[in-house]
Amino acid sequence: MTLKTIRYTATLPLVYVDELKELAREKKIPSVNFAINEALDEYLKDRKAAQYTDLMKKAAQDKAFLTRTISCAEDFSAVDAEVPEGESRLMASTAGSESW
Repeated sequence: MTLKTIRYTATLPLVYVDELKELAREKKIPSVNFAINEALDEYLKDRKAAQYTDLMKKAAQDKAFLTRTISCAEDFSAVDAEVPEGESRLMASTAGSESW
C-alpha cells in the first residue's frame, strides 16, 4: 500500500544523518529517507502496542469488562468444545466434519 506523503522539515542530529548517508552510499539501505520512514514506522508500531497494553491493563481492573469477557467465554465454551484441541473450525470443516 502506498501512503500519501508530504514534505516535512525536521531537525535531526548530524551524526545520525551522516551514518544514514554512509549506509546509503554502501547500498545497505536504499536511501536516508527510506531509513527515516522505517524508523518512524517501527516507532509508531511500538507506541501503538504500548497504548494497547496500557488499555488492557486498565481493562483488567474494570469489573464490568471482566464480567462481560467471562460471560462471553462461557457462552462460547460449548461451541469451542465441539472442535478438537489444536484444530480450527475451518480445519474441521474442510476435513470432512460438519460444515457450518
